[in-house]
Amino acid sequence: MGYVQTEQALWLAAQAPTHEICLGDVERQVILRARRDLQARRPGTRIDDPRLEALRLYAMLGRYRRDAVRPLLAAGFSPAERRVVDAMLDALPMRARKVNPTTGRMICALLILLPLLAAACTYGWASFYLKDRLIAVVLGGLALLLITPMANMLAPNRRPPA
Repeated sequence: MGYVQTEQALWLAAQAPTHEICLGDVERQVILRARRDLQARRPGTRIDDPRLEALRLYAMLGRYRRDAVRPLLAAGFSPAERRVVDAMLDALPMRARKVNPTTGRMICALLILLPLLAAACTYGWASFYLKDRLIAVVLGGLALLLITPMANMLAPNRRPPA
């Protein structure tokens, strides 16, 4: 029984850190810069210090790859420090993707023209084959009414997320 208690005491001593783990300002700046580089989809600049470079690579890509933990631990970070880095990365807010307003306007203009084009094509087809313009107008209007909700569904969301 004493052996089991000693083993449990050793296990609990190994789990509980003896001091509070906190990263310095340099490490925090590396994590923030790596997050900005990741969101801007650029590789970022390499750092000469191998410990900080491993931290930068982990902050950029490590959360998404299984093999990225090993270089971070090999650079001198403990598993507890890795958990602190993970908590810091989880606490950082994710920025929304920047949408180019010109592209959104062009898409809206094309989506407005899509139902009109469908109505004009339907009218042309119906007036040629059915030889009745009234039926062609009715079919063109139906095409306009049926395609407009689909075009509206494809339009980009113009409201900011809540």
